[in-house]
Amino acid sequence: MKFEILSDPANLKIVRQKVRIAVETFNPEYKDIDALILAIDEAVQNIIRYAYEMDKTKKITFEVYKSDHAIVFEIRDFGKQAPIEKIKSRDLEDVKPGGLGVHFIKSIAKEVDYIHQKDGDGGTKLILKF
Repeated sequence: MKFEILSDPANLKIVRQKVRIAVETFNPEYKDIDALILAIDEAVQNIIRYAYEMDKTKKITFEVYKSDHAIVFEIRDFGKQAPIEKIKSRDLEDVKPGGLGVHFIKSIAKEVDYIHQKDGDGGTKLILKF
């Protein structure tokens, strides 16, 4: 399954709907679909906020497929690349709003991989396995 959206936060609802459909299609017995949707939602919010700096006109692409015993989501942006070592959650002891998206993503997904794209379009591909 492939789809794309523009980086408008209003499109997060579409992403959540399509993710639910993908999971129900590829693994109808998946037990924690709401947590998986939360992880994808957090990843897309981070793309909008950091890679695109809230520009609502940029493309985000999605490819979803089943591989071995996992559902794989490849989320691709074409925006600003953050150094991979800087993509981390803030300290959980630092109690304040925000900053926990990466923590949620890494605690929900079985595997998380950020790959900077070297082609002319730049950006980053995030591969999540659930």
